[in-house]
Amino acid sequence: MTRPFRFLLLCGAIAIAVFSAVELSNRFDEQSWVLPVDPIDEATRLVSERRWAEVKLLADFVLENPRLGDEQAAADLKRTADMELNSFWGKVRRFARGAATGEPTDGASMLGSLSLDLFVIGDIRDLAVQGWKEMQYGEGDTIILALSAIGLTTTIAPHIDWAPALLKALKRTGALTRVFLRSLKNASRVALKTGKFDGLGKMASDVGRTARRLGPGPLRGAMRSVDSAEDLAKIAKASKVDARGTYAITRLFGKPGVKRLSKDGKNVSKLVTTMKAGSRLGKIAKKSVGTLPNSWLFALLLLSGLSVLGSLLPRRRRLKGRTTVHERAEPQLNDHSPSTPQHTNR
Repeated sequence: MTRPFRFLLLCGAIAIAVFSAVELSNRFDEQSWVLPVDPIDEATRLVSERRWAEVKLLADFVLENPRLGDEQAAADLKRTADMELNSFWGKVRRFARGAATGEPTDGASMLGSLSLDLFVIGDIRDLAVQGWKEMQYGEGDTIILALSAIGLTTTIAPHIDWAPALLKALKRTGALTRVFLRSLKNASRVALKTGKFDGLGKMASDVGRTARRLGPGPLRGAMRSVDSAEDLAKIAKASKVDARGTYAITRLFGKPGVKRLSKDGKNVSKLVTTMKAGSRLGKIAKKSVGTLPNSWLFALLLLSGLSVLGSLLPRRRRLKGRTTVHERAEPQLNDHSPSTPQHTNR
């Protein structure tokens, strides 16, 4: 192995060890509440997806907490988002896009995606289609069936009668986690089997309340961090206390952020005040090894440390079968060598 190549391997091992150690320290420090993602970077990424309601929320969050991001960049993003959200033709485009894709990203696109369900036509359609599939093939979508049944009822949650339709749209567009879908499916089975919609109705109510406070688009972004009805209830309650802070926690911190919320959601403001902007090294570490589980990080840290330690230890020279330069330069002389001059006494 050549010396330059060995040097590069050593540098790589040191970098991996440092990044793994920084990431592990951030994960296991319970007092640390360091932002794993820059809010401005996340908002800029959402701009490319034209999710303007979420861009506006993150920009407003930074403007309220300038220590956590670039205030000028946040003001620019907010201005752009406001122009797009308030534009008449922008609303028309998003309504049409929502109707075509069924994907709610803001109020206009939600109206488009729920255009049939809001007039009950969609609920009747879904009940007919899924009911037929269930009777003929046993493959009806239990969740859609149960939510459509709620949509035709005003006794469950009359003040948010569009919430079941929104939950159906989130389910269709893949915005719900697999774990949450299992909970939703279990609640739907209970509702269809017993006729008691309390559990499913509570989930639909929490979705509706959260959507009213955050907006349908930000709700969709937050639902990727929800794994249970309890998680959803915490977000619904926290959004009443601080909507922007709740969205920032769920969007930037993901599922670990939701776990830090209290059951009543009242600690959301305290969590926001204890947030700290991540260091440059921490951001690099998050991008490099942030997606790896703890066990992998421990293994990387151990292997990298052993590699560095091994490279620093003195290496033993292998002398067997080799001759030194000195040995080659000075041949062995003895009394019987023909090249040795013989001196005689006369």
